[in-house]
Amino acid sequence: MDPQNQGTRPETQAGPGYPPPVYAQAQPLAGTQPDIVKRGLACFIDFCIAGAVYWVVLIALGIVLGRLGAMAAGLAGFVAVLGRDVALQGRSPGKKIFGLAAVNASGGPITVEQSARRNITLSLGMLSLAVRPVPVLGFILSGLLSLGGLLLSLYEIYLVATNKPRLGDQLAGTHVVVAGQPAIAV
Repeated sequence: MDPQNQGTRPETQAGPGYPPPVYAQAQPLAGTQPDIVKRGLACFIDFCIAGAVYWVVLIALGIVLGRLGAMAAGLAGFVAVLGRDVALQGRSPGKKIFGLAAVNASGGPITVEQSARRNITLSLGMLSLAVRPVPVLGFILSGLLSLGGLLLSLYEIYLVATNKPRLGDQLAGTHVVVAGQPAIAV
């Protein structure tokens, strides 16, 4: 032992009365609170995919079926948002890329029903696209759903930013955790 540092422990050791090593704090462990930036980027990727589903169905069916095709496209986008958290082995594509997962209260993968419950608050915008083609009433209902979706989404962002459980997570009994290494570094 070095005579100048007698009685002290190196920073790489932890024990009673000593803080954990600095390098141990740098790596988030499974089950810890995920980074808000990663959650936001994962959500962005998932909604880009849902938007792509909407546009593909709209182009494919909208030309042939007109308003009915546009309604089907809105419903396809709505379902894509609702089921996004069970797409890839119980994780959304965005969450998989960033090493995140939505889990149930016991830490296991969520079900399709839980995914729908946790994402209903974020899917109102897509639902508004499904009702928009309905003459007159669709325009009014679409506007109300869009406004409600915007307000709910802003509230969800506020909850995530303040490290509180999302409203959707409260409805479904789920939460988002760090689950493995991200595919890309952020």
